[in-house]
Amino acid sequence: MHELWVVVERIEGACSGPVPMVPGTGFLVRDGSLYFPGGGPICLFALSSLLPLFPAKERPIEEGSEDWLGRVHHAQCPDPKGRTIWRIDRREPDSTPIAGAVAPELREGDLLISVERVEGHCTAGMAPGRTALLRGSSLYLPQPFCLYAMQALLPLLPAMQRPLEPDDWMASENAVLCPDPAGNVVLRIDRVQGGASERGRSEDSAD
Repeated sequence: MHELWVVVERIEGACSGPVPMVPGTGFLVRDGSLYFPGGGPICLFALSSLLPLFPAKERPIEEGSEDWLGRVHHAQCPDPKGRTIWRIDRREPDSTPIAGAVAPELREGDLLISVERVEGHCTAGMAPGRTALLRGSSLYLPQPFCLYAMQALLPLLPAMQRPLEPDDWMASENAVLCPDPAGNVVLRIDRVQGGASERGRSEDSAD
């Protein structure tokens, strides 16, 4: 499979993210995992538009065929005010160096996403303790993260950032299962309060 370098080529509007995307901001897709140089961040909403393209773009595309993925190398953020244009470059496997990543300090209101347990065999190498962090619409990945697991998480994250009614199922259910039945990776979404997640705080108080 090819690896993909996904980079902001130009911005035709104004990116309104808390950490605005700028030309040259990029990340790597390698063997179905996302790698953020330096840990990110990347705009959550741009990523949600880009993710469906990656599995097909990683794989061989017949040159000169009518396959539209062979002709299309750009995608844009869904924000019509931002018009952030991303370019997807196909590269040879293991040809792109990635700088080390550092996890940002937790802040109140962040969403901490973590691998809680692995009940099967994850071919992407996901393991307990692997994390991602969402702050506003900025997503940080201090370690490589399975793109299929991320696809399962993305629809829930904007809602879980907001106040929840007590009878809302999201107020009590924060586990998400990766779609791969061979891996059975269970992920958890926790809201950070005062430097600790709500889930972690309640577990500490129960001891």
